Amino acid sequence: MIDIKEIFDNDEIVKSVGLWLPDDGDSAELAGAAEYATEMGVGAMSVVQHHVSIVWPWVERLKLKIMSRFYVDSVALDTMSTLAMDIKSVFKQGADGAQVIVRLNELGRFVDSIVSVRDDLFFQKDLSIGLDIFEVWPLDWDVVFNALNKIHASSLLLILTQETHEKSDFTGRIYGALSAWDADSNMELHVMLDESFERAEQVYRLVAKMRPELLDKLHFWISY
Repeated sequence: MIDIKEIFDNDEIVKSVGLWLPDDGDSAELAGAAEYATEMGVGAMSVVQHHVSIVWPWVERLKLKIMSRFYVDSVALDTMSTLAMDIKSVFKQGADGAQVIVRLNELGRFVDSIVSVRDDLFFQKDLSIGLDIFEVWPLDWDVVFNALNKIHASSLLLILTQETHEKSDFTGRIYGALSAWDADSNMELHVMLDESFERAEQVYRLVAKMRPELLDKLHFWISY
């Protein structure tokens, strides 16, 4: 088992880390992850929809935040209706928010489909919109932020879906996001790093340099 405190020698980063639990974990693994999160000082967990009810009894006792993630491959009327019902269901089961992961080319349609029910569906809950960071190019950021502002997203979740080992490519895309970021926005920045732990320091330094006001709103997700 990884030791988050050993991997990240920056205490501020440790406080910003959340656990991204696998889709196929069993009950024992999920319970162990909740205990481990507390031991490491982690304050949040991301789980798939059908795991929310399993981790809730452990999380309630340990006071961890639960984010339930959903993947939207394409936007259609029946897809969005089912998604809304599923999100409503996990909130009743104890989830504190939903991470909706969409393809960039579906983001506009997703926003148009959800905007009319956003405030009722996510009342006092977090709405995090996830994108594959390598799908977003410099000229896309204004479109992305306009869409997220339209639905009052709580956070932008940038997912490192592949490790290219090219520092400039990854940090360049983070740079693009930060350059387009509205300084007056209350939205948080979340980055899913999988097991590319060294990326956390790169992001943290870039945010500290470009958007220091975002440091308190910066969160990293790593695979458990």
